[in-house]
Amino acid sequence: MFTPHTESERDEMLAAIGVNKLEDLFQDVPAAFRFPALNLPPALTEMEIMAELQALAQANESTQDLACFLGAGAYHHYIPAAVDSLLRRSENTRA
Repeated sequence: MFTPHTESERDEMLAAIGVNKLEDLFQDVPAAFRFPALNLPPALTEMEIMAELQALAQANESTQDLACFLGAGAYHHYIPAAVDSLLRRSENTRA
């Protein structure tokens, strides 16, 4: 189990801000609002969340769908295999 602070560290921090116990930090918050019951949907797995977020994202247009000028042309783009083949030919090198 991970515990970020020891009991003595917690007491030292509380003393530094002039509070005796952790609960005193919340005394100005009305009790009805301190720990409200949350109406949250059931938990989802990471894969379910990813699928849901991807479905939401598809409602938007992206740089994959439109012309994009970000990077001023410095991005991965299609280069035909013939270009690489021609560039690597030995007669193209100067001695």
